[in-house]
Amino acid sequence: STQVKHTGRENIRNDIILYINGIPIVNIECKNPARISESWYNAYVQIKEYERLVPELYKYIQIGVAVERKAKYFPIVPWEEEVERYEWKEENMDSIESTLKMLSPYTLLDIIGNFIFVRTRYGKTTKVITRYMQYRAANKIVKRVMENLEGRDRKNKGLIWHWQGSGKTLTMIFAAHKLFYSKKLEHPTIFFIVDRLDLEEQLREEFSSLDVLPVEVIGSIRELRETLSFDNYRGKRGVFITLVHKFRNEELEDIREELKKLSCEKETIMNRKNVIAFVDEGHRTQSGILASTMRSILKEAFFFAFTGTPLAKRGRDTYRNFSYPPEELYLDKYFITDSIRDGFTLKIVYQPRLDRLHLKKDLLEAFLRIEEEELPDEIREEVEEAVKKKLNTIKLFHEKPDRIEEIAKDISEHFLENVDGRFKAMVVAGSRKACVLYKHALDKYLPPEYSEVVMTYEAREKEKIIEKYRNYQREKFRGKDEREIREDIVRKFREEKLPKILIVTDMLLTGFDAPILQTMYLDKPLKEHRLLQAIARTNRPYGNLKEAGLIIDYVGILKEFKRAFEMYAKEDIEGSLFNMNDLKMEFINLIEELMEIFESYGLDYGRDTLTSCLEIITHDREVEEKFVENYQRMRKIFEMLGAEEIKLEHLEEYRWLTAVYTYYTKMVRDESPIGAYVERYYQKTIEFVHRTTEVEKIEKELKPVVFDEHYLE
Repeated sequence: STQVKHTGRENIRNDIILYINGIPIVNIECKNPARISESWYNAYVQIKEYERLVPELYKYIQIGVAVERKAKYFPIVPWEEEVERYEWKEENMDSIESTLKMLSPYTLLDIIGNFIFVRTRYGKTTKVITRYMQYRAANKIVKRVMENLEGRDRKNKGLIWHWQGSGKTLTMIFAAHKLFYSKKLEHPTIFFIVDRLDLEEQLREEFSSLDVLPVEVIGSIRELRETLSFDNYRGKRGVFITLVHKFRNEELEDIREELKKLSCEKETIMNRKNVIAFVDEGHRTQSGILASTMRSILKEAFFFAFTGTPLAKRGRDTYRNFSYPPEELYLDKYFITDSIRDGFTLKIVYQPRLDRLHLKKDLLEAFLRIEEEELPDEIREEVEEAVKKKLNTIKLFHEKPDRIEEIAKDISEHFLENVDGRFKAMVVAGSRKACVLYKHALDKYLPPEYSEVVMTYEAREKEKIIEKYRNYQREKFRGKDEREIREDIVRKFREEKLPKILIVTDMLLTGFDAPILQTMYLDKPLKEHRLLQAIARTNRPYGNLKEAGLIIDYVGILKEFKRAFEMYAKEDIEGSLFNMNDLKMEFINLIEELMEIFESYGLDYGRDTLTSCLEIITHDREVEEKFVENYQRMRKIFEMLGAEEIKLEHLEEYRWLTAVYTYYTKMVRDESPIGAYVERYYQKTIEFVHRTTEVEKIEKELKPVVFDEHYLE
């Protein structure tokens, strides 16, 4: 229905309401593209206001859609002031056509039933709704399972590569939810297979935060045996999370043999086809004995692997476990560049610092040659002596107290100058001992409450300094065990003012999601997928405040960019990492593009000139959008560039463009860009620009003018 009236605290008139069986489900509000002062955002704000005015209506409505030249959709969450807005994308369709496809009866019913959930986490209740690539990938998985069960296709596996930060965990959960409640699967068994304890914990937390499937964590080999042998070896039904390491051949050999025997006569978990395994980060542990044992027991299961990093060139043949090369390498793929373009992730910029403290060239070369950059303690003895010696030398290098002291001083200066008060940071140390040394060193330059160490401990610590720090943490967080201490630190990092810096060596380098994390101080040699995974912790958007994640490299590994990532095809990692020079060039290019818009006006601050500039901006919607987008990007880069001289070289243009932008926001949008928001996040812009009299005059003296389609007539 269109132009629908509703009564609440005040009367409202919705532009469009979509109903399912008489129940209002979608509210669409439209704005006229011809009106200069309005955009899809005004339609979004209008829906948020309607939620407040007629709350009874929005108990039923699940999706809001704001339309102008673009269309943005979002979940209806009346108790939240702001929610994430997304753009639906279909191949060869524009924004509005794609959104209409999303709102078609079949897709809309599918989204309402399987792709929108209430989430409670970090002390906050909101809703999650699928993004277009999550919907696409999840339904490809469901389609593959259904076509196989119906006898239309023999394929029973698939590989999904979605770049880090684009929501692959939710993609798995969406697919699992739809499959679990499918009548055709008759109450299936669904396994989520991970290879790290922290990933198991993150996945459990994600499940528990959603009003979705009940999930059971398999905590021991005994519990895995019980799950497999349940119901006379038919296997337990439900959703389970387990470490692949529990599929030890020697511990499960008797069960496998029993299953082989029984499967000739009856249904078992070995021959059941309604068994699905989702393998997270499938490239790491899916070619060895553990994976072979798992597959020999779950013989008829569907296997879908998810990865946030691309496939290695030299290892692509190993992915025959999950794909059908050469005709199908990926069931679904979402490039790094796709994710950055859509705004789900940001680019990552790196900057080497303190070159003289970098890992020596021969050790760096040795590290890059070693196949496994990290060797667990339990197999270290089995590694050849030469490799062991090199790795130990590297470890000792990263534990040198004098070196750590100097880097900690540099970190504290950089953090206070560029990060503190706006974002947060992470120090990646070379070992657990180095974590403690960094904590002690940082406490000399920053308040102790600024930083916390997040790491695991061994039952009996050999290093006294580690054991002493463990006792200190236990005393500080009295009444909590070590897991609870880690969870508390991470929660506070996400939700509260303190801590501002996490010090880690292994934990949180995979799967950790904290949008406020902007800078990583890297002092641990990593490469290939581990390096990509680690640096991607910084790439989550934080409102509209971050231009990029920043990696400060104290190892020198990123100077060897091509070597560190030589296992990947160039096109697969293109756009994943930029150096500071790239950022400088982007800053210069943005200034030049912006100045071209006003090429005949010089750097005059007079009101007539600024009014003429305003007319140029508002005469053409595309010019207006380009001006606002490019200025805001330029301002964020200006903040990231720190003390770089390039800022001074272009300061006059930057100052003048800021005056034009300030005039625009004041006159057209009737808003002040100098508020608490800008004070906090754009300190350097204020320092260099907003304290000048020209901009302050614009702020204080000019009254707003309403610009609409009649203004320029």
